[in-house]
Amino acid sequence: MARPLLLRDVTLLALRLDRLVPGVLDGPVADTALRRHVADEPGPDPAVLLRQARRLSRELPDAGLPPRRERFVAAQLNALECRLRIVTGERVPFDEEVLASYGVPPRAGDPDVYREAHRRLDDLLPGPGALDVRMADHRDRDRIPPERLDAAVAAMTAEMRLRTGRVIALPQGESVELDVVPDRPWTAFTRHLGGYRSRIAVSGSSRLRRGQLLPLVVHEAYPGHHTQNCRSVAAADDRPELRLRLVHSPQGLLAEGMADAALDVLPGPGWGAVAQRVLDGVGLHVDGALAEEVESALTMLGRVRQDAALMRHRDGAGPDEVAAYLSRWLVVDDGRARRMLSFLDHPQWRSYATTYAEGRPLVAAWLARPGTDPVANLRSLLDEPVTPADLQRDLAHGGGRGCAATVPGSAAGGPTG
Repeated sequence: MARPLLLRDVTLLALRLDRLVPGVLDGPVADTALRRHVADEPGPDPAVLLRQARRLSRELPDAGLPPRRERFVAAQLNALECRLRIVTGERVPFDEEVLASYGVPPRAGDPDVYREAHRRLDDLLPGPGALDVRMADHRDRDRIPPERLDAAVAAMTAEMRLRTGRVIALPQGESVELDVVPDRPWTAFTRHLGGYRSRIAVSGSSRLRRGQLLPLVVHEAYPGHHTQNCRSVAAADDRPELRLRLVHSPQGLLAEGMADAALDVLPGPGWGAVAQRVLDGVGLHVDGALAEEVESALTMLGRVRQDAALMRHRDGAGPDEVAAYLSRWLVVDDGRARRMLSFLDHPQWRSYATTYAEGRPLVAAWLARPGTDPVANLRSLLDEPVTPADLQRDLAHGGGRGCAATVPGSAAGGPTG
C-alpha cells in the first residue's frame, strides 16, 4: 500500500475506535474531512476494526517508510490492536496490555528506594509527629489559596513560556487557554484544541501546592504537553504520522515521560529559586530550595501507583490492600489513596500509571546522555517520531548517537504530591 494511503487508513482506524471508546485520541485529528467521514458512518464493528488493524500491520513494511518512522507507526498499530482486543471482549493479561499499549513492560518499584524517599522527607520536614502527619501539615501550609490560584498559574505559565521560547522555538500564534475549574478528580488536564492551541484546566479543588506549581506548568504547558502538540503539528508536514496522537501508545508514554523529565532541562536544577521569585511576584511565598528538595524526594516514589496497578490487576489484590499500599508509600490519607485507586480501577485507565512510572526515568536518562546536549535532545523528542525502544537502543549503545543527532538545533515554527 502507498505510504499516504496507509497513514490515512491508520487515522481512519483510530477515529473509528474513538467512536467506540471516546478518549483514545489525544486531541482532534487535523483532517476535518476524515473526521466528518467517520462521524457520518454507521457505528463501527470492533471485530472488523481489529481485522483492519492486523491487515495494516502486515501491509506496513511495503509502505516505504524509513526504518524509524516505520517502527513508530508499527508501535501505534500495535497499541490500537490491543485496545480493539479489549473492546471486542478479550481478557488481555495486564502485563501484556501494558507492553502492547506502551512498548515497555511494567516493572515493580524497589521498596528500598521508597524508604530512602521517606528518609529524605523526614529530614526535610522536621518536627513532632509521624511523617504522614508532618507531610499533611506541609501540604496544608504549602497550599495555594483558591482565590490566588488564577494569578499564580498565569504568572508561572508566562515565566515558562518565556524560558521555553528562548531555547525551543514556539510556532507563531501558539496559545494556551487557562481555566480553573471546580470539583475535578485530577489536578490539571491539557486538551489540544487543534493547530497551535491548547486548553489547560486546573482543578480548583485539588489543593494545588506552591512547590508543585512550576513542575505542573512545565508538564502541562511549557515545554510539556502544549509544546509537544505545537511542535508535532509544525513537524507533521514532513512526518505526517505525528498528526495522530494516541493516548494509550508508546507515543503517549514518551509524551508523559518528556513532560515530567523536561523539568531537568527547563528550568533545570535550581528551579526552586525560579518558582520562589515568580510566586513572590503574586504575593505568595514559597521556600524554593525546600520545594525542590521535597519534589525530588516525591519523584522517587514514581513507581508506587504502577505497583498498585500490578497488585490490583495482575496479582488480584483487594481494594483495601491496594489503598493501604498507596497510603503508606505516597504518604497520603485513606481518602486520597482510594481516589487514586478508583482511577486505577477504571477499565480505560488501569494501565496508564505506566506512562509516568516508566516514561519519566527512560526519558530523563536519554536526555542526560553523556556527550549530548539536553536541549537538543529535548527538541528532537518534540519533533521526531520515536519509540521507547529507540531511546533504549541509544542508551544501550551509549554516547551521543540517536535521534537527537538528526536534528541538532532544529526549530519548528495525576501528581502524587
